[in-house]
Amino acid sequence: MISNLFKRKKPPETAEPTPDIRSQRPSAGELRVRGLNETLFLAPLPVYTGQTQVSRRNFSAMNETYLELGGNNYGMVELGKRLALQIWMAIFLALIAPSLLIMYGVLFYPENFPTPFKDLIDAIRVFSSYALLFILPIGAFIYGMLSNVRALAKSYPVRFNRQRREVCYIDDTTHRVLIVPWESVVAWVARSQDITSYGAMRDYTFGMGLEDEERDTVQFILSAQPSDAHALGMWTSIRNYMEDGELVDTPNPMLAALGITLTEDELKPYEGLHTFEIERLDARALGRLDDGGGHLTAEERKRWGYSKRSAWPLRWWYVRRVIVFWKMPYLIAEWAHRKGRPTLPESVQAWSQPLPPQQWAQPSAALQKANALVKTAMDKKGANFVDACKAAGLH
Repeated sequence: MISNLFKRKKPPETAEPTPDIRSQRPSAGELRVRGLNETLFLAPLPVYTGQTQVSRRNFSAMNETYLELGGNNYGMVELGKRLALQIWMAIFLALIAPSLLIMYGVLFYPENFPTPFKDLIDAIRVFSSYALLFILPIGAFIYGMLSNVRALAKSYPVRFNRQRREVCYIDDTTHRVLIVPWESVVAWVARSQDITSYGAMRDYTFGMGLEDEERDTVQFILSAQPSDAHALGMWTSIRNYMEDGELVDTPNPMLAALGITLTEDELKPYEGLHTFEIERLDARALGRLDDGGGHLTAEERKRWGYSKRSAWPLRWWYVRRVIVFWKMPYLIAEWAHRKGRPTLPESVQAWSQPLPPQQWAQPSAALQKANALVKTAMDKKGANFVDACKAAGLH
């Protein structure tokens, strides 16, 4: 019931939630339209997309060997802040409200409050009895958070091994391990539209299909996205990591163009105590306290186009941190990250060990050729992804 509010949302149900990839083998760049539903296939054969990749926060772990999709504790800090606000509501009702009430009476109606200290104690007793009712919503909120952490601890992430060029999926119930070649993974972006009395409703889904040849089945992985750009960006991040080592070895091209170098804390793909420091740096940046021109006067800053310095964004940041009990939400997120990690089977742990560079798997000749053709068509000839894949003979 209440705990369902904290569970990860399931992908939207559409008329065709999972495409047929067994009897109708798709190709990169193929577009299937069925009624109001559209499905654009991005793989097999993970070719260049030319899209912008999404944030690192979508992944729970990454290093030079593997990338993990799923199992992220993103949003736990926000839940900790909401918990702090509920606790403050109980404190306000139990202590602050009766104190303000008695203070008002003493100032404006002193004849009715001859013993203000005794009246304050009595008022606190009465108000505290009502404040105890907050135990129910606060307890339900904490139960929901713990249920979410427990669910994450039982859910295995999908692991992409860049050195072996393979993808590993572990069934949450049977714990069966499925490892498939990276270039055989089927990926797509689906857009579904429903007409209701309130208007048109659109849902976007990023999906992957891992074919289990032993059982002649397909393991589908679906992820609801806010837009098709987010879905494309999700696949682009995975593909860029597997093919080019981005997110780990090479910086994000957009950040490199802006001359931005991420700190070690900003590179961590989960929320925890380091998030506190990141938010403090953001508050300082909002007030332009760390930018260039520190030696300039206010008139010189205005003349040369520097924004006005202000310490108020940082001051308000400290006020808000005090309201949410300083680092409490970040401690909760740190704990959730440690406890919400399932223990992987020994075979997967061995599979995840780094390999010597000479043993790294290499892209197939077919992928290298297709990549070159698609990239030339998109970057030099201005073709879109579908037309570029068609020009490369993929569909």
